[in-house]
Amino acid sequence: MDPQIGSEYRPSTGLTLGDTLAWSARYYPGKAALVAWEGGERRVWTHGELDREVNRHAGVLLELGVGRGDVVAAFLYNTPIFVFVLLAAARVGAIFNPINYRLAARELAFILGDGGARVVLFEEEGSDVVARARALDTGSRHWVFADPGTPPDGARSLAALAVDKSDAPPGVAVDENDPCILMYTSGTTGRPKGVLHTHRAKLAHNALMHQAMGLVHQDVGLAVAPLNHTAELHTSFLPRLQLGATQVLLRRFDAAEALRLIEAEKVTHFFAAPTMINMLLHHPDLEARDLSSIRLVEYGGASMAPHLIREWDSKVGAALVQVYGTTEMGPCMSVLGPSEQLSLAGSAGRPALNHDLVVARLTEDGSPTNPAVPAAPGEVGEIVVRGPCMMGGYLNRPEANEKALAFGWYHTGDLGELDANGVLWIRDRIDHMINSGAENVYPREVEDALITHPDVVEVAVVGETDPVWGQLVTAHVIPRPSSVLSPEALDRYLVEGDRLAHYKRPRRYHLVPDLPRTTSGKIQKHLLHPGT
Repeated sequence: MDPQIGSEYRPSTGLTLGDTLAWSARYYPGKAALVAWEGGERRVWTHGELDREVNRHAGVLLELGVGRGDVVAAFLYNTPIFVFVLLAAARVGAIFNPINYRLAARELAFILGDGGARVVLFEEEGSDVVARARALDTGSRHWVFADPGTPPDGARSLAALAVDKSDAPPGVAVDENDPCILMYTSGTTGRPKGVLHTHRAKLAHNALMHQAMGLVHQDVGLAVAPLNHTAELHTSFLPRLQLGATQVLLRRFDAAEALRLIEAEKVTHFFAAPTMINMLLHHPDLEARDLSSIRLVEYGGASMAPHLIREWDSKVGAALVQVYGTTEMGPCMSVLGPSEQLSLAGSAGRPALNHDLVVARLTEDGSPTNPAVPAAPGEVGEIVVRGPCMMGGYLNRPEANEKALAFGWYHTGDLGELDANGVLWIRDRIDHMINSGAENVYPREVEDALITHPDVVEVAVVGETDPVWGQLVTAHVIPRPSSVLSPEALDRYLVEGDRLAHYKRPRRYHLVPDLPRTTSGKIQKHLLHPGT
């Protein structure tokens, strides 16, 4: 094999994620594939170099005993190692499990146990959380330290493991229908569920994003949001990777650094939550930076207010595209294009390429809605969808699969309506999910954490509208009679017990004598507001 060419392009049974990199390494071997700024130093990997680096890390996984169907977890920021191991796992038939680096130790331990990770990669930042999770986790795993230097006790050094590995392809047969990605999302009960996707589904999703964004191999993409989020990884990073584009990594979101990198690297495309776009627009460095290279910005997690769209148009001028989706669908289900940002502001656009989307009429008994019984135009119902990017199912959750995939369609749990022109309007969420700064927070999960406090009798968590974050997590708490309870004590209880990630903790607490209820005793969350 010519070392300047990269891996010989020989797909396994069908095309896989690992094959996409082999393709770009063959046809764009000297083109920049990955750019990372570490400690003020710019590092670049060409497609050929990235391909060989991935092969070396595939050798590491094989040495650690990782086989087809094994789970490799990554508790990492946006780093080159994240990319190396993601693709290395794909090449050995393993399942890559990116984990939100903002989770608390108990949450991390649960995901590792539920997913059965064979290997866990982590770095210095966050190693304290990993140490506490290891104390809670009883699984037998390889803990691999991704940073240079001496690893913590009980962990192995990734650099040491990789030093003598071959850069030749690992030679493992991988099928397009094998699962390759495991991403955890919270369900309506607040208990995290692992979502499995196959190579075939991921490549189908790449294709629809190519069509929706008009991506080309000349694009330079910036990873603004965390790669452990389905939106950044699956609607932005992986589609660009398949085309042979250049990827620039931003370790974590920082508006000043994002603006600097857009100018320095001549970024053409990125994904951002509306909150991030708002921060970029109002950063003092905005006017001093040359952002003329940007041709398109993709956003999701929430609709963008018309005034923010107008401000973006006047200050930056690049096209905007909104995507609506869920982890279970890969995630994109519908797209709102550049020309309709203002005329259809507040909508979720139209169904994505090769996807069927129906608003099904709600059932009186709460049983799964039937897509064969659609709601009338303008009538609110449940959004259900099917297509080539649909998940293979939840890991270890047969009952959840039966409900979520009833009739062969994915039931989103979101309420919406389709107008006469086929445009989707999201009206509410059946499970009252809170979206705060593009992070999904499930009230039941927060309630379950707070109710364990000995002085809490009952609690209801809702999202309170906020102009910056979209919604703020707000807890209405009934304290135990005669107890001395304060918001500060409740928040300290969550922090000291590693019970919730920072973004899930309530920003406001209201201590109340009672909660509004129906005649049957059910809490009426829609009646809750500050001061209730």
